[in-house]
Amino acid sequence: MIVYEDKTSFVMTEQHEHALLSEGFAQHWKQEQFLGIDKRDSVLYAIAQHDRAWIDVDESPLWNDEAQVPFTFVDFPISLKLNFYKKGIDEIEEENLYAALLCSIHYTQFFNELTNDKRIILFVNKELSRQKRLLNALNLYETDKNLVFHYNLLKFCDNISLFVCMQEPGANGDKVHNWFKNGLTQPFSFFKEFTFHAVWKSEKEIMVNPFPFTEEFKLSIPLRHVTKDLVKKLGILKAFQHSPIENRTVKIISKLALK
Repeated sequence: MIVYEDKTSFVMTEQHEHALLSEGFAQHWKQEQFLGIDKRDSVLYAIAQHDRAWIDVDESPLWNDEAQVPFTFVDFPISLKLNFYKKGIDEIEEENLYAALLCSIHYTQFFNELTNDKRIILFVNKELSRQKRLLNALNLYETDKNLVFHYNLLKFCDNISLFVCMQEPGANGDKVHNWFKNGLTQPFSFFKEFTFHAVWKSEKEIMVNPFPFTEEFKLSIPLRHVTKDLVKKLGILKAFQHSPIENRTVKIISKLALK
């Protein structure tokens, strides 16, 4: 679950909905800058499904007793998280080997730092074995430039979707989430800028520079404002279930549009 807090509510977005929003960004990526276009359908599937591990989990959000807030994808108990990660990648592999490869790479990149946690080490090692098996089945090398681009595209679309979901619309200055204050990673050789800058120009518009999309466009994502009073009354699960679904709609605009 993606969660941020305001004075009266927990604003909660299901992870799979965020992934579907990520695919919306990928759908608008410029065709001429889409390397390995023959694998576009597999890449879009990977981006849309990369968080399907959370589908079952997010049906029943859990309460963090220590922090007195709902658990999020960041602080969710690691043993459960890793089990669901594996389940999600397994399900993707049943449908599309290339998509499973991308998603496996995506998940192992979460754990780049050295750790003594045997659960994490075991998960990473098993996923690295999966990646080797899939690379062999697909007759690819891990350094394949198209594969690297497709992974970076997944990561970019994931990040810009989180930008939409993890903070209040129109957030600026100190209200911008720490993850985004220095911009988004820009790993693509065809842009001269060092980072992507995503900025709320209003509560309904986000300016992206450099602009990697074919045109300006609108996207929507469902979320829920779960009031703290309702949580106290019913508990997090029933409060979530009784909170109406709302749609957050944003228009993605380019810097040129402001001139």
